[in-house]
Order: sequence, then C-alpha cells, then structure tokens
Amino acid sequence: MILPDAGRSRRSNTHNGDTMKLASLIVAVAALFAASPSPSQAQQNWKVASAAQPGSPLIGFVEEVVAKIGTNTKGAIKAERLFIGSEQEIAQQIVRGRIEVAGISMAGIAPAIPEAGIMTTPYLWTSDAERDYVTDNHALPVLRKIYEAKGVVLLGISEVGWNDVVCKKPCLTPADFKGMKVRVGPALSSKIFWQSMGVNGVQMPLSELFPALQSGLVEAADLPFPYYVTTPAAQSAPHYVTTRHLHHPSAFIINKRIWDGLTPEQKTAVQSAVPDAPRMRREVDASIKPKMDDFKAKGGTIHELTPAQRAEFVKLVLPNQEQMVKETGGAAAELWAAIQKGKAEFKARGGK
Repeated sequence: MILPDAGRSRRSNTHNGDTMKLASLIVAVAALFAASPSPSQAQQNWKVASAAQPGSPLIGFVEEVVAKIGTNTKGAIKAERLFIGSEQEIAQQIVRGRIEVAGISMAGIAPAIPEAGIMTTPYLWTSDAERDYVTDNHALPVLRKIYEAKGVVLLGISEVGWNDVVCKKPCLTPADFKGMKVRVGPALSSKIFWQSMGVNGVQMPLSELFPALQSGLVEAADLPFPYYVTTPAAQSAPHYVTTRHLHHPSAFIINKRIWDGLTPEQKTAVQSAVPDAPRMRREVDASIKPKMDDFKAKGGTIHELTPAQRAEFVKLVLPNQEQMVKETGGAAAELWAAIQKGKAEFKARGGK
C-alpha cells in the first residue's frame, strides 16, 4: 500500500485555508466600499441665506425650507439658515455658487437680475387679486427663464408685502417730499418712485439705512411693514404712511450648477421643501394687522391714506412706469408684455 504524502496534504490544506481567508477578506472590503457613500452620495451641507430679521414671518418660511430639505432628502442634504444683512451680497454669492439656496426679494436681487425688478414697478397692481393672478399665470414662466439665464433656478414665489413710506415726520402728500433727503435703494423701482416725488435722493444699500436715519443723513425711506417693525427704523422713523406704492414679491432660488448636479429625486425633495405661494401670502397678510396694532400701542404712528390721497401719488408715478422697462433692458420687455397680457385677461374675467 502506498500512503499519501502527509506533509504535502498539510501544505495543500494550509494553502486552501489561506485562499479562503483572502477571498473572505476581499468580499468584506468590497461590501464595506459598497456600503460607503461615494463622493456624489456623501452628505452635502447647504446654506439657505436670507436678510430677514428676527420677528419677520419670512424667518419662519426660511426655517421651514431648511428643515424640509433635510427631511425630504433623508439627511443626504443638511441645510442651515444663514443671515446676511445685504440682499445684494446674497445675490452675488448665490450667482457665484458660494451659497446654495436663498430667500430673496425681487428688489434685492435686481442689481444681479435687473428684470426681476419689473415685478416691483411702482403702482403696477390695482389689487392683490390681480397681482396674484398675473404673477402666477403669466409672469412666473417668464421669470423662471430670466433667472436661469443668470445662473439660478427659481423654486417658488414668496412674499414680503407692500412697501410703504417711513418718515421721521408726517409726510402724507407728494408735496411733503419735495426736496427731502430720502434713501433710494439700489433697485430701479425705488429710483422711479422717488424721482416722481422730486426728492433729494441718497442711494445706499439697506444695511446703511438704519444709521443714516438715526443720524439724520436721510429723513425717509420705503420699507415693507413686516420688515420695518423688526429694525431700528421703527424708532428712527416712527411715522409709517400707507402709500402701498410697491409690492415686494420674493422668491426662493437655488444656484443652477448645484441644481443641475442633483438627482431627479433630490430635485423633487428640494422643490417640495418650499411652501406654496398662496399660503405664504395669507400668512404674511394675516401677520400685518396685529403687528401694526402692537406698533401703535408702543407709540408708533400709522397714517392710513385714503384712496383719494393715494391717487395723488399714483398720478405722478404712472407716466414713468415705461421708464422702468426701457432702463432695465434685457428681457424686461418680454416680462412687461406678459404682465400686461395677464392684466387684460384678469380684467376680461371680471377681476376674479
């Protein structure tokens, strides 16, 4: 009988065992890499920028967007709110991709996207209902195209409210403003309104307004009430005059390069994080009267203009509306035409 070579058998068994261990190790490492996120799947950290001050209803909308981005993406994108006092700075940073998302007014972004300022044309709207109908059905498609051409995607329309006039003293008629030193904002709509009033305009960013009012460098400005009452302007310029000359639409936007890099599922998740426009409009409108009542209780003065008083402002501004379109250039004429078509359609429907 020939016996097997025991040494060779042991060597063979050892070799087979090592091979199996190596194979098991390879499988384990492969599983580890499969379970680990790739660079494209790694958690992203986003900033959602806004100039909204504490106490503003806009803060709630921004924080809702922040929370829902995280929830809707199941933690793949972690967002946090970032306060930046100048909307012009926000506009620059989001166009350059230094921040991902922003809630920014169309007046605030106008230096970067001038056509957006057309939505703030003084005395553009005859009613809230007209404004909402025309914006949602006619202006929004054109605005989306304009924003994308400038490197940002418009996720949804938001709301700031109406701009009224704030003064250090009562200023109830256009004549009261003649020659007055007034802060003129960077947006063309601000320039058009105040030129129509014949003021001594001082152009400055919003961040410089509050010390300017306090020092007397300017005596008046125009601001939306929800924002006004959360700032030092409420003490420096305690007279609030309801001219309702300019409506302040806002928008949630995202850098286009960031947007294009998202998966379809992530795009849906981010888009659905933005509250719907009708709800934001209702909540901003509902917040104003209690804030006005509180403001008056603390010594502030609100001058409610009658329709006849407001008409004195309107007749000075209307002849200058076309100047907005001409000076803006770009796609402003296309947006203006869409707005006018919408206004005519709204009227033909009986204003409903």
